[in-house]
Amino acid sequence: GVDKKGEEFYQLTLGGSAAEDAEVGKILGPALPAGRVAGAIDELVDVYLRERNDGERFLDTYRRVGLTPFKEAVYADAH
Repeated sequence: GVDKKGEEFYQLTLGGSAAEDAEVGKILGPALPAGRVAGAIDELVDVYLRERNDGERFLDTYRRVGLTPFKEAVYADAH
């Protein structure tokens, strides 16, 4: 998190892995105020549940569908 004018903001990243296929996560979009983070996580999980194949891990779903559907879900109100 980062403090901007007395308010906490958090940068969300997706797709990171520390396994043998190591990769740094990609930034989802602009930092979110602290009060918006829990809702954003719910939206990310909803996209995962909608897009995943049976038994597919979050990381595998993310790699298959890409960042866009997750970003659109979290930042839909910003458009």
